[in-house]
Amino acid sequence: MLFKVIIQLFVYWIFCEAMTMKQMKNSGKMMRKTCQPKNSVADDKVDGIMRGEFLDDTNLKCYMACIMKMANAVKNGKINYEQSFKQADMLLPEEIKEEAKAAITTCKNAGAYQTKKFSI
Repeated sequence: MLFKVIIQLFVYWIFCEAMTMKQMKNSGKMMRKTCQPKNSVADDKVDGIMRGEFLDDTNLKCYMACIMKMANAVKNGKINYEQSFKQADMLLPEEIKEEAKAAITTCKNAGAYQTKKFSI
């Protein structure tokens, strides 16, 4: 399943086509199916992320780290901001592109990524 996600993102990257919202949701579902069981996170906590609810829960943080790793937002234990911006420009639908880039900027100024604290 992870291989399928990587191939899908690679194909979109090669052709420089933005994903549709439906494709984004499908990719998100595949990542969730991979990361949620690995980190024993309840559905309501993961669903809360989509509503902007980020609980101070170690398993939820590990889940988010897993998602970030799968999305290639993390390299060698550090958030790769430049790559994240490039992917946002190339892959994200126009309706969420600017909001995502603003979130990346906010995260860049929030502090260091803690790989030692959470199992990835």
